[in-house]
Amino acid sequence: MPTFDIICLAKSTKHGGMCIAGIRTDGLGWFRPIANKKDGTLYPEHYTLEDGREPQIFDIIRIQCSRPQRRCHHPENWLIEPNKLWKTVGTPTLSQVQQLLNPEVIKHSCSAELLGNSDKRICYNDLKLVAAESSLALIKPRELQWEINPEHKKYRANFSLGGTSYNFPITDPLWKSQLECLEEGIYSCEEVIEKLELENYDCNNFLLTISLGEPFSPTETEEEFCYKLVAAVINVADIKKRFGWI
Repeated sequence: MPTFDIICLAKSTKHGGMCIAGIRTDGLGWFRPIANKKDGTLYPEHYTLEDGREPQIFDIIRIQCSRPQRRCHHPENWLIEPNKLWKTVGTPTLSQVQQLLNPEVIKHSCSAELLGNSDKRICYNDLKLVAAESSLALIKPRELQWEINPEHKKYRANFSLGGTSYNFPITDPLWKSQLECLEEGIYSCEEVIEKLELENYDCNNFLLTISLGEPFSPTETEEEFCYKLVAAVINVADIKKRFGWI
């Protein structure tokens, strides 16, 4: 059965479970493991590792799969073997990050378009006609701000990319749990780092993993759209410190 090693770059809440994704260590791009369910959502019985932990961002995870399960909005999907435990096989070296991740960041961070257009969403009917080339991207945003509404449990990222402004919901549970400590408002990266006392963070060194969500209709009369989401918030300075790269 096909087995893949991936650098985990997304661990995002999805329909009561998780969406996990990453970049393959063999250099063949993005990979999203999915369960044999309509929307592919993963639950603890799918992603709990051999040692009892859950995958974390920047773990290298080894996953056994049965077959590819491409969909027009998620071309990276692979169906997992349901009874095979995932395992961690370490963390990436600096050389792996430079080789596998840096080109991805450069590719997306210089363009005004993100995952096919410069909007917050893509029409699902359009994707049925012309499938997405990719539903995942790792970007270095500019003018990044954090929009917080704790009363309604809504957390969003405001940023610009290639001169285009974006505002996406955050589905990274760890970063949301940090932002929950702040009062309602819009915060700069400097303010968030200071107020949350994030010692190893650099305000100019955030990366975001952007993912295309499942088809969703805002109202019963509207057509379905796939919305763009912030599936992971990564601070490069924190990663470098934790892994001893500096």
